[in-house]
Amino acid sequence: VVIGALAGGRRLLSDDVEMLKAVALMTARRIDALRVTHERCEQVQREQEISKLATEAQLKALRAQVNPHFLFNALTTIGYLIQTTPERALETLLKLTSLLRGVLRASEDFVTLGEELRLTVAYLDIERARFEDRLRVHINVPPELQRLHIPPLIIQPLVENAVKHGIAPARHGGEVEIAARVETSTGNSLTPAEKVLCLTVRDTGIGASELELARGRRDGIGLANVEQRLRCYCGAAATLKVVTAPGEGATVEIRMPILSPGTARAQVAAPPAEAESERRERISA
Repeated sequence: VVIGALAGGRRLLSDDVEMLKAVALMTARRIDALRVTHERCEQVQREQEISKLATEAQLKALRAQVNPHFLFNALTTIGYLIQTTPERALETLLKLTSLLRGVLRASEDFVTLGEELRLTVAYLDIERARFEDRLRVHINVPPELQRLHIPPLIIQPLVENAVKHGIAPARHGGEVEIAARVETSTGNSLTPAEKVLCLTVRDTGIGASELELARGRRDGIGLANVEQRLRCYCGAAATLKVVTAPGEGATVEIRMPILSPGTARAQVAAPPAEAESERRERISA
């Protein structure tokens, strides 16, 4: 069947028309697929940017959670020391200044373990001015580990928690120990073995029941703050475990991958893997 003519007098048959229709349809589908792919990429990029901004906003909010009760006690202690031992009052005030400066400066993607320890020691020095011999501190962190990178403000809140809820209510006070070590995780056929940084904060205070611990994780700032930080920086690769019982003190252990500066920045910039998976499923639906 002849239905048209091409230049030069060649007749255009129905088979030619069908072939052209098929080519046009394939081209249209390909263009549409490219458009959809481009839109998906733009949507994923926008959501990643939003996720990054949300993570940064969350970290700023966490940094703002300096315990007002601690500040009140520190200033009260300094006021008392001004009347009794002015030299120690000045020293404590400088420690408080150093602590607050460190908290406000903790906007980097990561800090070294040594920097986090110095911030924590500044806090403990202030508390020792208040508790005196009732608060004893032991730090067991090898110098070579103090160069490792960790998320900021993940040790000091745990130590503050130990002092506030463990040592302060104890009649004779107690001890707080900060320790760090590197272990090699057990690998398998799917996951190779890797080195893991283990951070431990232990106190010999009054301890807590399971109900009190659950309430503290839900309503308190210290543990929840640290858990959110670890989630923001390391995702599911980091864990926080608490072992405690009434009258037996408490031990908090963090296990996390050893971070390089680039790894830490990437973890903060990238959205969590679970959220990314959910987005892909939602886009493809």
